[in-house]
Amino acid sequence: MESRLGEELARLRQVKGRSVSLREVERQTGISNEYLSQLERGVASKPAPDVLQKLAKFYGTPYESLLVAAGYLKEKAGKTPRVIPRDVEAMAQSAQFSGDEWDEVRNFMAFLATKRKP
Repeated sequence: MESRLGEELARLRQVKGRSVSLREVERQTGISNEYLSQLERGVASKPAPDVLQKLAKFYGTPYESLLVAAGYLKEKAGKTPRVIPRDVEAMAQSAQFSGDEWDEVRNFMAFLATKRKP
């Protein structure tokens, strides 16, 4: 199974904010910036699950989605991969939200998801 992890980690870091460097990710997760760089470039592609868990928490993304991107899990049958519309991604990149503002955005998105009809 082909790994999309590097591309996904680079995208998540960019969406988190332009000022988020690999050194900042290292500082907050304890994962060396050298290893993070190898992951983003695809040089390293099978990090331990605990590494993925730390990254999922830091980026505010589901742990399962990183397990899928790393090739540990298969996409659920019939489930389309999560796609962020380009305009939403562009707004996220330029918004420069604080941590509290990102929490509000996540809470609002979770609220919208509860309104969805089954």
